[in-house]
Amino acid sequence: MPEYKNKLFSSEEDSALFKQSMQGVKPLSTDKRLPDAGKQKPQPVKKQFATERGTHSIAFEETLNIQSDDILFFAQQGLQNKTILLLKRGAIAVDDTVDLHGLTKQEAEQLLNEVLSFHIEEQSRCILVVHGKGKGSPNNRPVLKNLVFHLLKNDPAVLALASAQQRDGGTGAVYVLLNKRYSSGV
Repeated sequence: MPEYKNKLFSSEEDSALFKQSMQGVKPLSTDKRLPDAGKQKPQPVKKQFATERGTHSIAFEETLNIQSDDILFFAQQGLQNKTILLLKRGAIAVDDTVDLHGLTKQEAEQLLNEVLSFHIEEQSRCILVVHGKGKGSPNNRPVLKNLVFHLLKNDPAVLALASAQQRDGGTGAVYVLLNKRYSSGV
């Protein structure tokens, strides 16, 4: 008996059982597939994105209560774990840094949208957004940190974001990983 058959059937009893269960089974007369009976092939769907950034201002949820020292993280589904780890470690080269210190919520949102538009057009990979810890904000609630997290996690061009390493601002800044294949349509 050839060696591969020994691996398939560990004993003569197994072989006999297999032959018994296959009684009455007839081999197919052809190995050709039947054509799909009138079924249409699926057509790819091209995604449509907003044509202008900033016109779809995301509602800022006042109920979100991110604190000054909270570590931020968000990643779109399907992003590789290795890429996420590199982002969290600050090991992806930062193409630009934007500092939002001292800006109002509206000014920060406008600047962030402009910066994202620019870097998407330039096909940048990673930017650093410094939002501060908000320790000077009313009730020590970091307004810009909450705003930045909401805007970025809801932006389709953002693949992931993670609080920066201490050397780059710690919990007062985030690394933002951009989708280089994203097209804003502008």
